[in-house]
Amino acid sequence: MLNIVLCDDNVEFCNKIARILKEKINFNKKIYIYNNYDERIADYIENNRVHTIFILDIDLKNKKADGYTIAKKIRKHRNYDDEIIFLTNDTLMSPNIIKHKIKPIDFITKSYYSLNDLLIAINKGNREIITRQEETDTGVLIVYKKKAHYRLKYKYILYFKLQEDSRSVLIKMQPNYMEGELEVVSSINSIMKKLDDRFFQISRTIIVNKDFVVFASPVDKKVGLKFDHFLEGSEDKIRELLKCIK
Repeated sequence: MLNIVLCDDNVEFCNKIARILKEKINFNKKIYIYNNYDERIADYIENNRVHTIFILDIDLKNKKADGYTIAKKIRKHRNYDDEIIFLTNDTLMSPNIIKHKIKPIDFITKSYYSLNDLLIAINKGNREIITRQEETDTGVLIVYKKKAHYRLKYKYILYFKLQEDSRSVLIKMQPNYMEGELEVVSSINSIMKKLDDRFFQISRTIIVNKDFVVFASPVDKKVGLKFDHFLEGSEDKIRELLKCIK
């Protein structure tokens, strides 16, 4: 899951770009639109921990901050874990100091003809974020089965499900990762204590990896994961899950 934040004072332009991004960008994303620098986007920058591609109008008409100032705040609070794309009306701009300090993906001219450049930049940003995540993700679950020792990387685990005998847990992983699944003697609670915050327990018997959630329906008490997995949970827990992944 990746967020895209679009900050531009042209409301019509923002809505148009948002519609196009929903249609043209294939990866799982959520789009936020801000038409001004206010407490909402400031709160997002400081507190939202989802990896984000920020699309900023560098000429934003705001007394408190233009796009460059917002970008500096992003780098201050979020380091270089996210990606930044600048939108500009100045086709002759040569912002070397901005490139050096902010390290944006690109500067895109605000026009319909530059839409393809924007889509290319967004997809590049997504690849950069995924690469960083893979390089720095060291989370591992160590389990044992019949004296064999397994080191399962968190990022490849889809879910855990307590089996009917209540003494063993099925660990479902991405296709082609190790055996794809593994059943170990354990309790669901003891496994939950070993996991990081990407995992969420949706029922007494099931833990899911939030990174793989495709949909969550409290009414139907169901959660869908990538690779066509559908699991049942409690209504209250699924509502909590929705808050976590927003």
